[in-house]
Amino acid sequence: MLADLTIAEFMTRLGSGDATPGGGGAAALTGAAAAGLVTMVARLTTGRPAFAAIEERVREIILEGDALRESLLAAVDTDAAAFDRVMAAYALPRKSDQEKAARKAALQPALQGATESPLAIARSCLTISGMAAELAEAGNPQTITDAGTAAILAQAALQGAVFQARVNLKSIKDVAYTGPIYQKIEKLLAVSREATRRALQAVEEKLV
Repeated sequence: MLADLTIAEFMTRLGSGDATPGGGGAAALTGAAAAGLVTMVARLTTGRPAFAAIEERVREIILEGDALRESLLAAVDTDAAAFDRVMAAYALPRKSDQEKAARKAALQPALQGATESPLAIARSCLTISGMAAELAEAGNPQTITDAGTAAILAQAALQGAVFQARVNLKSIKDVAYTGPIYQKIEKLLAVSREATRRALQAVEEKLV
């Protein structure tokens, strides 16, 4: 399992000639790091009288952030498996009409799976972006740079995951499927940019 590798092993594998882990796995791991920073900031905010007004929300962020970190780590392997299914479908023979039909029947669902996997990563990263913005604005100011770093990492992971989804969408023929997905991607990017803007504005204000 890729997620069970040490950091050094994962980075060596990432830099190798192997197709996986690739951009999707790197995005998932980066998102998990962002989630870890978010929960660190939340834990350094909770239980302090100065932040009693947001105590309940901070505790919610801790629970959700922990869950997202774990799911994103798992997504490193999920995304690799989805990519492997696409590669297996592309490798199917296509000499006869029957083989071509079988290959197409296997390829299109595999491409959809390889689209949905990074989109799930992107959605998780969007949630992390929002939490990072909340904590940058109202959390412990001693951890403001960590909240800002979480926001930047979440944004980068989301954008990277979106790239992986888009490259697969190019090969999917069903416009009834691809059209709504493109719309969802645009919304993901727009909301993420706003959350990142909020977080970085809070960081800059508190670093003055």
